[in-house]
Amino acid sequence: MDGTVLEYRTVFHGERAVVRLYGEIDMDSAPDLTTALALCLETRPHQVIVDLSGVAFCDCSGLDALLRARDHAAVRGIPLTVTGVTAPVVVRLFALTGADVALGAR
Repeated sequence: MDGTVLEYRTVFHGERAVVRLYGEIDMDSAPDLTTALALCLETRPHQVIVDLSGVAFCDCSGLDALLRARDHAAVRGIPLTVTGVTAPVVVRLFALTGADVALGAR
């Protein structure tokens, strides 16, 4: 493990959950992202917003975790969208893979 750190904070605004992520999402930290989003979905919010404005890097394993979480949310009837895609490497990954459209990234 390379010591990649991913931190998160979940804030509820009524029935909407905002999961704010900080750090880097790669193959070492993607399981932490999966756990954070699974815990959030267990609370059954009406909407989940994943805020990536504090994320400097994301690789394909992080993207996979986000897409799987979106699918798990959809099965429960919970819309999951992504905001704060601002880091150039994350913008590029999302654009190249179509994740910007798939995740409703803004």
